[in-house]
Amino acid sequence: MSTIEESNSPTSTISSNYQSPKTVNATKHKINIANNHPELIFAKILLHILSENKKSKDYYKKINSNQDGHFTFKMKPGISLLDYLRRILKYLRIEYSTLIIAMIYIDRICKDKVFLNEYNIHRIMLISIYMAYTYNEDCIYDNKYLALVSGLNRSEMVLLEEDFLDLIEFKLFVSDDIFEQYKKYFYRDLLDNIKND
Repeated sequence: MSTIEESNSPTSTISSNYQSPKTVNATKHKINIANNHPELIFAKILLHILSENKKSKDYYKKINSNQDGHFTFKMKPGISLLDYLRRILKYLRIEYSTLIIAMIYIDRICKDKVFLNEYNIHRIMLISIYMAYTYNEDCIYDNKYLALVSGLNRSEMVLLEEDFLDLIEFKLFVSDDIFEQYKKYFYRDLLDNIKND
C-alpha cells in the first residue's frame, strides 16, 4: 500500500542513482525530536500502512510467503517502532528532507515487492532512512556506526543495504516533483499534529 498516489508514472519521474546525487531543494534543518515531533508523523504513516495490511484476510500467509531477504525478524522486535525511530534520529541527526526521501523509498519497495508487516517494519524503516541519509546528506556516518545505533552487526547492515538496493533497483534518485508531493503530505500531517497538541 502506498502512502500517496504519485501523479506521474514511475518510469517518467524516477531515474537511476547513477546520476550525480544532489540534495533535494528543501529546508536544511536537522530534526530535533523535541520540536514538532516529525518522528510521530513518520511512524504514524508506517503504522497506518501496517494496519491496512493487517486487514488482509491472508495477512499471515503473506508474511510466511514473503521473500524480503534479510528484513524479516524471526520474532517481533521488543522495541516499539516509534522508540526505534527516535533512537535512529537521536544519533543520526538527519534533515527533514531525508525523512521524506526515506518515505518515498519505502513506498517504492512496498508497492509490489515487500509486504510490510510486524516482522520486517523495523528493518525496512532503518535501511530506508539510512539509504536516504547517505544519498541526501553531505556528512554521513558509515554503516558500522549505524549498526551500533540500530543493534545490528555490520555484516547484517551490509546485507540489508544489498537487499534494499536490489528491491529498489538502485533507483535512489528522487525528482523535485515527487519530493514536493510527499513533502506536502508529510507537512500536512505535521501541522495537524501541532494543532492537536
